Amino acid sequence: MRRCIWLAGLLCLTLTAQARVVAEGFTHVKTVGSIDEYTLSSNGLQVLLLPEHSSPTLTFMVTYRVGSKNEVTGTTGATHILEHLMFKGTTQRDRSKGNNVDQLLERTGARYNATTWLDRTNYYENLASEHLAAVADMEADRMRNLLLREEDRRTEMTVVRNEFERGENSPIQSLYKEIYQSAFVAHPYHHSTIGHRSDIEKVSIEKLREFYDTFYWPDNATV
Repeated sequence: MRRCIWLAGLLCLTLTAQARVVAEGFTHVKTVGSIDEYTLSSNGLQVLLLPEHSSPTLTFMVTYRVGSKNEVTGTTGATHILEHLMFKGTTQRDRSKGNNVDQLLERTGARYNATTWLDRTNYYENLASEHLAAVADMEADRMRNLLLREEDRRTEMTVVRNEFERGENSPIQSLYKEIYQSAFVAHPYHHSTIGHRSDIEKVSIEKLREFYDTFYWPDNATV
């Protein structure tokens, strides 16, 4: 059986029904359409598998259940800054060693990025299927072994502040921000994902580490 599934109205994937995958250490939870849900028994990681064999490529994405709704005044924008810092190195992978996240992915020809939103933060890679083990190992590494250095926070803060300023110069984004602030008053959706300028500039590396140690765990993530 073949069918077409639209992702966000942009991409149509032609799928072929496959037999359920059996993998040691994983428990099958349920199947919805062509997507199989599994749990990694050792740590509670949720895995959603959607086979697509029309090309020898894959998309690997890790979504953490943390977003700007988890921030309070004084730390708005922290989730987004942490997203940036996830590319700055771990105890095992660092630019000085030539094996940092971006160096690894660029050598494989991968397309990669990350996004932060109200309820989630995600990291994804599109690359050749032969690199699955390497990218899974890389994501597992930065899930718990991030360096979180103050010098990296300072440089990425300026990048995020620039994003904030671009948004302030966009009439559409400014209107969107005002609508959310009017619609959600006593709720963390009130502040935008980018945060307030003062919080972007002043959030401490200790607060970012607290965010990381609270939310970046297997049982709070979906692959």
